[in-house]
Amino acid sequence: MITYSQFKNIVVEDLSRDINSNIEQNKAISSNLNDSLFLVAGPGSGKTTVIVLKILKYIFVDDVKPEEILATTFTKKAANELSSRILSWGQTIKDVIINKMLIADDDILRKLVRLDLNQILTGTLDSIAEELMRIHRDPGTKQPVVIEDFITRSVMLNVGLFKNERYKNKDLQKYLASLLGRDVLTNPSKMSEILLSIKDRLYYDLIDWDKIQHDVNSEGSKVALNCIRNYVNELENRNMLDFVMLEYRFLKRLKNNKLNIFLNNVKILLVDEYQDTNLLQEKIYFKIGNHAIKNNGNITVVGDDDQSLYRFRGATVDLFTDYKKRAAKSLNTEIIEINLKNNYRSSKDIVNLCNDFVELDSHYQEARVKEKPQIKFAREDMKNIPVLGMFRNNGEQLAADLSKLIKNLVEGKEVELPVKRVLTSKNSERISSDDADIALNSRKLSMDLAKDKESIKLQLDPKNGSPSDIALLTYSPKEKNSNGYLFPYYLKKRLEKLKNPIEVYNPRGQDLQGIPCVKIFCGLMLECIDPAGKVQKSIHKIPTIANHNMRQWRKAALEYVDQSPEPNKPISLNDFLTHWQARIPFKLDNWPDRASLIDLAYKLITWVPDLQDDVEGLVYLEAITKTITQTGFFNEYNAHIIFDAKGEIESKSINEAIWNIFIPISMGGVSIDESLLYTLPENRLNIMSIHQSKGLEFPLVIVDVGSRFNKNQASTSQFRFPKKQPKNESLEDKIRSFSTIGESKRNVVDRNFDDLTRLYFVAFSRAEDVLILIGLYPNIDGYMTKSTHKTIPNVALGWSRDEEYIGFNEIYLI
Repeated sequence: MITYSQFKNIVVEDLSRDINSNIEQNKAISSNLNDSLFLVAGPGSGKTTVIVLKILKYIFVDDVKPEEILATTFTKKAANELSSRILSWGQTIKDVIINKMLIADDDILRKLVRLDLNQILTGTLDSIAEELMRIHRDPGTKQPVVIEDFITRSVMLNVGLFKNERYKNKDLQKYLASLLGRDVLTNPSKMSEILLSIKDRLYYDLIDWDKIQHDVNSEGSKVALNCIRNYVNELENRNMLDFVMLEYRFLKRLKNNKLNIFLNNVKILLVDEYQDTNLLQEKIYFKIGNHAIKNNGNITVVGDDDQSLYRFRGATVDLFTDYKKRAAKSLNTEIIEINLKNNYRSSKDIVNLCNDFVELDSHYQEARVKEKPQIKFAREDMKNIPVLGMFRNNGEQLAADLSKLIKNLVEGKEVELPVKRVLTSKNSERISSDDADIALNSRKLSMDLAKDKESIKLQLDPKNGSPSDIALLTYSPKEKNSNGYLFPYYLKKRLEKLKNPIEVYNPRGQDLQGIPCVKIFCGLMLECIDPAGKVQKSIHKIPTIANHNMRQWRKAALEYVDQSPEPNKPISLNDFLTHWQARIPFKLDNWPDRASLIDLAYKLITWVPDLQDDVEGLVYLEAITKTITQTGFFNEYNAHIIFDAKGEIESKSINEAIWNIFIPISMGGVSIDESLLYTLPENRLNIMSIHQSKGLEFPLVIVDVGSRFNKNQASTSQFRFPKKQPKNESLEDKIRSFSTIGESKRNVVDRNFDDLTRLYFVAFSRAEDVLILIGLYPNIDGYMTKSTHKTIPNVALGWSRDEEYIGFNEIYLI
């Protein structure tokens, strides 16, 4: 339609995207229609901008039809952002072309006016697979129902473990425990989680099930495979799939020529976050990519091996680092590598720390893309903020000091913090305050390191600053474990007790079954359908912990009813409960023959405001309601209570609801996963796992590198320095030995070190203006200039896996 030169001018002048100054971005965007690219995109390098502009260049310059383009993302949020930007920028380009009369041909102009950018197929691989199989399903067949990831554990509990009380099988308990390096495992919820991991690996690594069933030798592994087969068969018999099974069926349909209408039309395939791809997904992408290349198009993958975080979910980073070789072999085409290295997100010191961190361990370099360049500071402002460290004697003191800092920043105050000392690498000299002449006003935060005081001044933007500009990133956001309370709990409580409380957003901080409003809500539902637990008490095989938790729920619910919560008109909660328990109609002539549990749930939330008015509560409510609706697919009574004269069917339907909905929730079988966390709320401080933070950025990032470490204990080594070789072969290695992908090039310990390095690289690179590392004092004992630290080895603080402290350039302790 238009020339690339015209396109580029519109991008620079009308979209305000200066791709002229970035050689790599311009090269990636301007590539030929049939050039297949391997884009290695560092953090903050504008990869979404590149993907969007490549798509629009194909349309407006190469005359590719929107319906010939497929772009996949890793998350729904990323898919929505990609689609939104394509439509917005695409409309701008379209308007400019028309208004500036860049096209003289009337036929082409009419074609441009009719151009529908909504025809570009964007989404996660799962959503795209589901849509394409719906559009191209065989005549007379029904579309499978896809269940959410966060309730699969509940289904495995019911179908795999509770059936024949397999969760009590000693061989199974011992086998699953061995995969965790333990002697025994009795928690059914955890057992369910591991079984799902095995199941996912079998699919992701494309394992021959018959072969592995024949070759396994322990009784426990045989029972495990039977549990998995029961799970898979149950779903398939009900025409249901989980996301992994969906991808597997999608690949089969691609191979069996069931989607040739789509394949014959596709010309462009773009894949984001390719570093977290597995073998199953690679086969899907290569199948589609082959057709795109035959149709005179290409496949372009984008990712960063240093940000690969999902090995625990089956991702194989080797598929990214070896991509050029694997793609060239499977696609029979040249792959052009382009490194997007300019970082537009972070300050110079943060960029320097990220480079120092990712390069300090020589062993890690073997697991990276070959000859990978450093990320490069490219923000327009040259203002610089040193990386800060806050270390205290214990978690309570750390929370007290950090909450005070957060309070003052949120209130718009300029905070002056004395610098206690500077941590440096073992080969660096400490820079004195006389040499550190730094004064700046950044976009959201400002900092001043005075010459004469050795102090740092910080200030959030007084007009636009908000708690949501701040994020605490941690290995796990859990507020409590078996050993007691953890740092997120202490910080949350400190912030709650302020004169002007600061709310936090941490929906994964507590187990769903123990959250007060969830206990009340589930207890009310149980008391409505099963007054006084009559049916529950008659079920003799309920696991002890489930019985205990459900009794606690009922107690919490009845105590709540006694408080007479609003509203009390037109009916109070006490009266509503009484009517349900006695089966007495309210404003109806007769009690209904059947009642929907989801309808009951939505009536009850009227009296539980935390589930309607609070952003975290809405996440909890969605987890519960989706559990009700989706487990209802497996029920004879479809999540309904049936009322009959003798009460026999009623008891059966109550029994079914207890087993399929309330027992899994009570045992931790339903969790809050990332699919439920669509957006971050405004005006709340974010506490999240580092995994959750992927793809996000914040003006101020606080990374917890050591709040749980005060001794060099083996029990915490996995979170900081996984030195010990496991006694047993890992699940990944057990299953990969049956796969064509072959055994991993790196041993278990090396892979664990790699994971931690990538994890904290992602954490550090989320920060825009200020990065603060926090922990306990024992973590930094011995961190002095030219001294060797021998207390607590910690990857996040600059240790190589040779147990040598190397460190970073500088961290200013406050």
